[in-house]
Amino acid sequence: MSTLESFIWHFLGYATMPAIFIGGFIATALVFCFVMDKAGKL
Repeated sequence: MSTLESFIWHFLGYATMPAIFIGGFIATALVFCFVMDKAGKL
C-alpha cells in the first residue's frame, strides 16, 4: 500500500505542472480572444 501511495503521489506531482501550464495557456488564449472580440466591436 505504501508503494502504491508513493506512486500515486509522484504521478500527481508530475501531472500537476503540465496541467497548470496547459490550463494557464488556455485561460490566457480565452482572455486574449475575448479582449480582441470586444476591441473589434468598439
